[in-house]
Amino acid sequence: AARELDTWARRTGRPDAGQRALALATDLFALPELRSTGTLDGTAFRRRSCCLYYRCPNGGLCGDCCFDRPPQRSSLRAPAG
Repeated sequence: AARELDTWARRTGRPDAGQRALALATDLFALPELRSTGTLDGTAFRRRSCCLYYRCPNGGLCGDCCFDRPPQRSSLRAPAG
C-alpha cells in the first residue's frame, strides 16, 4: 500500500504524501509484532512467509512474494487406499 501511495503521490505532484506513507510503513514494520514479517527497503517490501497464492488456479506470485518464482509442485501423490 505504501508503494502505491508513493507512486500516486509522485504522479500527482504530492511527494509529501508519499513520504508520509513511507514513514508510516517504516514505523509499522519496526513494531515487534511486524518486525519479523519481512524486509522493507524504500518502497519495496518482501514478505518472509508465503500466502500460497501461486497454488490458486491461474495464480502467480503476489507483489511482495518471498519467492522469485513459483515453487515446483511435487509430483508425488499419496498412495491410494
